[in-house]
Amino acid sequence: MLDIAIFSAVSLILSLISMPVIIKICQLKGVYDYHDERKIHTGNISRLGGIGIFLSFTIVSIVFSIYSKDFNLSYSIPLLLASFLIFIFGVIDDVYNIPAVLKLIVQIVASIIVVLSGFRITNLFGWILPLPLSIVFSICWIVFVVNAYNLIDGLDGLCGNLAFITLISHGVLCFVTRSSQDSFCFILAASVLGFLCFNWPPAKIFMGDGGSQSLGFLIATLPLFEVNRTFESNKFLIMLLLSSIPILDVVASIWRRLREHRPVMSPDSAHLHHKLLNIGFSKNAALFTITIMQLLIAISVLASVLVIETSSVLLLLVTFIFVVSFFAIVHYSNRAVIKMQKK
Repeated sequence: MLDIAIFSAVSLILSLISMPVIIKICQLKGVYDYHDERKIHTGNISRLGGIGIFLSFTIVSIVFSIYSKDFNLSYSIPLLLASFLIFIFGVIDDVYNIPAVLKLIVQIVASIIVVLSGFRITNLFGWILPLPLSIVFSICWIVFVVNAYNLIDGLDGLCGNLAFITLISHGVLCFVTRSSQDSFCFILAASVLGFLCFNWPPAKIFMGDGGSQSLGFLIATLPLFEVNRTFESNKFLIMLLLSSIPILDVVASIWRRLREHRPVMSPDSAHLHHKLLNIGFSKNAALFTITIMQLLIAISVLASVLVIETSSVLLLLVTFIFVVSFFAIVHYSNRAVIKMQKK
């Protein structure tokens, strides 16, 4: 554990050092997240923070794998290549704004690389999935989570907070159950923490699509790893719950656009954080409210490993219902405010 702590500290330091450099480069090259009517922030903010997150994590995790003599080239290369593909096209999108369809194609290709390399969801709520269904479901899961984290990144500190808490929670679960992804989670969480020091309101830098998509991709792969048998049966439900805020937000977005007969990939300003702002929350209050919800989810998930399996599933399901109820309350409160504004 000491080794993981040292390498995580190195990842944090590299991320911290990289952010001022990236901000300066963005200023020199004019690479900003320019303000428009859909954006919450004011002014033009540097938008390539994802470069610092991804590079610090990748460099440190590779060195750690070699140092710990746990480096399996044939096992690791597909995941690294796929995540790099997501990252590089995300950065290109940050600079040049590539079409949404092209981004989706890249996400599908990266997901196929990972899944056909043996990273799959094989156990769904205790049901062993047939191979074809396992492959299709795993690809859909990855693409969905990538876009969920991408779309939730609309408020200073929000996507980073959600990702950080999710990674720490999953890392602790892996450590407690003696599964092998704890180092992966803690090193990535440290990289995110370095970024958050510059993304905390008022943000000096955004992670951009290169950051949010690669983070979503790496988080989406967590339930695809083999884990300890005591963790396996609830693994997918745990990751579904830990990512439930961005996932439910994107589900609501898809439903909203279909209901309004708009393209599914069309942008709007009716995400969870937009609704909280509309019903009277300040930016910081909205951030803290969603972060507290994520912390409650994390506490529930960590508590689930301390009880017997039946009680564990019940606790996770009750927590998921609680999160859905939170979304419903915010949605109907926002609808009531809109009605009042129209009068």
